[in-house]
Amino acid sequence: MERVTQDGAVEAIDAEGRKTKRKPQQERSNATRRKLVRATIDLLRERGYASVTTPDIADRAGVSRGALQYHFIGKEEIYFAAIQEITDWMDKEMTMSLFAGLPIAERVDRVVTQHWQVFGSDDYVAALEIRLFERFNDWLHQSIRTQLGKVTESRDLEWVRLFADSPAETATVVRLRRMVLDTLRGFALRKIQEGPDVDFGPQLALLKGFLVSVLQPAPAPVPPPAEPGGQ
Repeated sequence: MERVTQDGAVEAIDAEGRKTKRKPQQERSNATRRKLVRATIDLLRERGYASVTTPDIADRAGVSRGALQYHFIGKEEIYFAAIQEITDWMDKEMTMSLFAGLPIAERVDRVVTQHWQVFGSDDYVAALEIRLFERFNDWLHQSIRTQLGKVTESRDLEWVRLFADSPAETATVVRLRRMVLDTLRGFALRKIQEGPDVDFGPQLALLKGFLVSVLQPAPAPVPPPAEPGGQ
């Protein structure tokens, strides 16, 4: 005998008269979807785009292939969901509003460090795998471009607000952000090629120094006073 409780769970009585309780259907469905997306990210990181199949994903997630097909029509949809998951995680990790009010040099240091913790992470490898191959799939390419275009606009505004006290022009601040992202993506690719032990500390220090020099340029030197009687 089964009945649905007020919280949507299904309560049943087994053959020995004991009550059992199952999670609501929607909650179970969401949990399955999260498992599939997590399995996709892990497999992309470990094997690369070309070596991952939908049966692999289902097996890693511990669900049936039918369950995968219920949530995702094909690899394109699950890869798009993986990009969305990684993007949401990056948003949570890169909370730049925490740095407002700090000196510009300290803001730069924390923002770049925080960004590298994300771009240098194992999960970002999965995002790179998808981005390198999605250009060959029109639907996936356009879907990711639309999704990340909205994210880019939002994060550009975050940088403009964060460095609103800088004398640098708004367009310059936005270009600096794009440059930081391009640089860190390059570091991430090098990390894939050369292994996790590569020390990017010196390069990150140079990057931070350049940003500070643009966002907070040193004041022009004051000329020495003219000597009495000088021409």
